[in-house]
Amino acid sequence: WSNINENSEKLRETEAKFDKLYKRLTDLRTEHAKSQTAIRTGERRLQELNARRERFSANLEELRKSLDELKKVQKEQKAQLKNLEILLERRKVQKEAIEREIAEAGKIAESAREAVVEFATQREMAETLAVEEKALKSIEELGELGVIPGIHGRLRNLIKIDKTYNRALEIAAGGWLDALVVKDFDTAFTCTETLRKMKLGRIKIIPLEGISNIKPLNVPEGSSATFSFIKCSKQYEPAVYFVFGDTLIAPDSKAALELSSKGYRVVTADGDLYEPGGALESGYYRAPIDFSAIIPSENAIKSLDEAVKALQQHLSQRSNYVLSLEEEVDRIRVEAARLLEVISTIDREIARVRRRIQRIKSNIRMVEANIKKIQSELDAEKSKILNMKAEKSSIQKDIRKLQADLAILRRMVDPTNIQEMEIKRERLAEEIITLRQKLGSIQTEISTLQSQFDNILRISYRNVRVQLTRIEQQIKTTEAELEKALKEREKLESELAEQEKSFSELSKTVLSAKEESRKFANQIDDIDKELRRLDFEYEEVDRLVNQFQLNIQTSMVQLEQWQAQLRQLGYEEPLQVKAKEIEGAETSLKMLKFEIERIGAVNQLALSHYAEQISRYKELSLRLNELEREKQAIIRFMEEVESKKLKAFMETFEKINQNLQKYFFKLTGGGTAILSLENPENPFAGGVDMIVQFPMKPAIVVSGASGGERSVAAVAFLFAIKDFSPASFYIFDEVDAHLDPFHTSRLADLLVEESEKAQFIVITLKPEMVNKAHKVYGVYARNGVSQVVSARFLEVKS
Repeated sequence: WSNINENSEKLRETEAKFDKLYKRLTDLRTEHAKSQTAIRTGERRLQELNARRERFSANLEELRKSLDELKKVQKEQKAQLKNLEILLERRKVQKEAIEREIAEAGKIAESAREAVVEFATQREMAETLAVEEKALKSIEELGELGVIPGIHGRLRNLIKIDKTYNRALEIAAGGWLDALVVKDFDTAFTCTETLRKMKLGRIKIIPLEGISNIKPLNVPEGSSATFSFIKCSKQYEPAVYFVFGDTLIAPDSKAALELSSKGYRVVTADGDLYEPGGALESGYYRAPIDFSAIIPSENAIKSLDEAVKALQQHLSQRSNYVLSLEEEVDRIRVEAARLLEVISTIDREIARVRRRIQRIKSNIRMVEANIKKIQSELDAEKSKILNMKAEKSSIQKDIRKLQADLAILRRMVDPTNIQEMEIKRERLAEEIITLRQKLGSIQTEISTLQSQFDNILRISYRNVRVQLTRIEQQIKTTEAELEKALKEREKLESELAEQEKSFSELSKTVLSAKEESRKFANQIDDIDKELRRLDFEYEEVDRLVNQFQLNIQTSMVQLEQWQAQLRQLGYEEPLQVKAKEIEGAETSLKMLKFEIERIGAVNQLALSHYAEQISRYKELSLRLNELEREKQAIIRFMEEVESKKLKAFMETFEKINQNLQKYFFKLTGGGTAILSLENPENPFAGGVDMIVQFPMKPAIVVSGASGGERSVAAVAFLFAIKDFSPASFYIFDEVDAHLDPFHTSRLADLLVEESEKAQFIVITLKPEMVNKAHKVYGVYARNGVSQVVSARFLEVKS
């Protein structure tokens, strides 16, 4: 038994060792499973972190692209803003320049307006003072128009006086130098009748055929006849004899007084006039005032007035242009403010994107740090597993050895009891191992879950909370930006519609301009070809010139060398050469010099300057052609407007002229009236005259007709205008006041005829007019109040 006890003791020790090793093996298995679980968890986390890093990298790349696009848009907006600022400054300068121009032109217009008023006042005053001059001018104009035939002109203009006796003859004429020379008394009576009707004034008239023959004076010795110092045509001699035939010129006052006492009318060279019998006219001589020279012409005043109106119209247009510039400046300012707001929004968006980029970079760095940490943990776990595997293999080896020892010891002890106990022990050991394995698995799972919760879920939870807060802020910001963007989109849509319209119009213009540009491009290409050809020729000539110069320099060097050699050989003096050879050499030399001078200095930078010059030439050529097209378009438009204006005016003028002839014929019972343009070549540069001819009377200008005749002409002109621009009703206030019964009756018949087309209200005191009226009202005053009565027309019973 001692051996059995000893063996039992050894068996127990061996079993204890075996149990210890088996327990260690179980712990190693548990730790191995735990490490495997940790490795799987780490690899899963590593995959998640890599995926997350890729997502962050993709987001970072998208944000960088967005940032680049935002910077590009920002640059474009800033460039547009700069262009708007430049345009705004240009428009301000243009507006200030136009305002200065308007101010200066306004001063000029005010001065011109004052000048027009002053000229008109001077003309009225001069016309008031120069009644005779006005009457003479009117009669002369009628004579020029052929209304009054037989008018030759003023006597002053028909004769030529010796300058030495100009003053004496002016005084001797006694105002008859401005007398009107006419053919006969009929012409003179027509002139006087015209003056009475026009109420113009009085003039002196000399009829050539009606003057009785005045016998020349017997000129006493020491004096001369006044008409001997006058030269004129033979037909005007009666008028000269009439004015100057009874007057002599004496050398001094004593001789003149002596002759006047003898019954002669005498004038001295100094201008003293002695009447027959001793009366005299003397004193300081003042040259007669030529009112025609100091009176501004009506056309000049009218032209100046039209120029002032045109200037005022131009000022109004420039003022409207200033208003349009102000509106454009306001629009540019609004657009600039909008661009500033857009740029600030883009700046904020760029800053927000940059913050997000920094945040994503920080997240990427954090993820990479976690990846490195997990990778190191995985490496540690893998090395730990390798160590455990080595220890496990060692323990298993020891266990196999102990199992062999146990088998020997068990055989040495009671086999049956030992065998049963061994079986029970092995069963219990297996259960313990199973339970320990379950416990290890559960502990491993708990530690895995705890590690996952601590390392992943908690961090994810914090990150999700932080991201949720940021997302809520971004949602609020995005909603505000979305609302603002919707408003901007509506505004941009309206602007887009306008831009599309402008784009369609611009497309049409561009299409037409493309064809023109294609033509000009072809022309420019032809010019380029010509320039290249000329450049090639120029380069060739330049090369030849350089070659010639090089040859000349080489020849000079060779000549010097040859001369030196000749001197060494003893030829100090030049050889005798024939004259023809010298002439030929000089001719060649002159030709070479002329060629060099003709070519001139060579520009070595011509090739480098060529590209710049040809580009500038193309730009200037295109701009010049564009300006020429715009100029031609404006000229064509102006010519078209002028032609339409002239056509419309002439059509209207002809219609009114025809209507005037029709109504004047009706009113006068056979008379004629026509409208005549003062300047038929350029109607707008002159006025309109009305020539009227009543039955059995000559044709005259309406301004020279009597009051009644002018009333008839005016009524006919009103009816002519009425047909051209009819109205619903017309009111005539005593238009028949200056008409005789015949013309009043004719006017009443015409009103009755025209009353079928329009209503006529006539204020009249003539019974001829009342008898033809459809309805008659009488108006009278009673106690300061107008009373109206209606006349009743009773039918005459048959």
